[in-house]
Amino acid sequence: MKRRRFPLFFAVVILVAATYGAITLSTSISQRGQKQSEIIENEKEIAKLKKNIDILEKEIKNSDSPQFVEKVAREDLGMVKPREVIYVDKDKDSKNK
Repeated sequence: MKRRRFPLFFAVVILVAATYGAITLSTSISQRGQKQSEIIENEKEIAKLKKNIDILEKEIKNSDSPQFVEKVAREDLGMVKPREVIYVDKDKDSKNK
């Protein structure tokens, strides 16, 4: 009885296929990890933007109040009430520098 040997050609084909599969699998795993980190970063950015939206919505709701109008006029526009005197402490500015 003659024993049949496994042909060398089939062994090479199987080895090449296994190598290709391993490379493809490792590439897929690597890309998956990158995509997951991108998703995490995007979720953090979404949460941050939602907080900013909530803050802006509160400011919009309060924009009709006299306190908000006064705050904007004083802080952003530098306005003062009639006969109001503003004192500037020059020493305070030099200490902060």
